[in-house]
Amino acid sequence: MALQLQNAWLDAGIVTRDADAASRFYGELLGLPPAGELRMPGVGLIRRYAVGSSTLRVFQPETPPTQDGSRDGFASQTGIRYLTLAVSNLDEVVAAVAAAGYRVPVPVRALRPGVRVAQIEDADGNTLELMQHDDA
Repeated sequence: MALQLQNAWLDAGIVTRDADAASRFYGELLGLPPAGELRMPGVGLIRRYAVGSSTLRVFQPETPPTQDGSRDGFASQTGIRYLTLAVSNLDEVVAAVAAAGYRVPVPVRALRPGVRVAQIEDADGNTLELMQHDDA
């Protein structure tokens, strides 16, 4: 049986220990527009950010996570290890992220002709791949 999608987008969720630090990274530094907030007593806080037609949910559970994610690179373990965002200002964003003190484990580089990528990390070590199609 194949999926019958109701919507043509994929939403993603990230777990954080510090919703305010995540808000500074995703909302202020990256400039993703806030798309709402939901506090669930006994569960935690979800802050949503618009990413085109998709939504990034940043969840801070009331009970802190018992483990941190790996910071050994995106290919160090199985599972969802990174999210990719298509951007038109790759160099500017990567420079701002680095200047703000966040890790840039993969600096800007050519992936293939006309396509450049970089990988950045938020304060919790979640990896975002930024991709720019220079021929677009």
